[in-house]
Amino acid sequence: MGVGATIGGITGGLIGFGIPEFEAKRYEGKIKAGNILISVHTKNTEELTEVWVIFRREGGDNISSTAESRVPKSARLNYATGG
Repeated sequence: MGVGATIGGITGGLIGFGIPEFEAKRYEGKIKAGNILISVHTKNTEELTEVWVIFRREGGDNISSTAESRVPKSARLNYATGG
């Protein structure tokens, strides 16, 4: 959140959540124009597909998704052992 907080406003908050700055600025413009931003965290691709179907059926547009990166197993082991 530190990097995002220096920019401030909606854009800064979105950047703090890991959204690239160019996208965050676009979202902020849409929000200020009266649009709604909805974020959904899914556990797997089946849930992601279900969310897409619901959003499309209900008239959603600009629907996009991103995946979180997994930390390599070796890095997890180093962190857990303090190494």
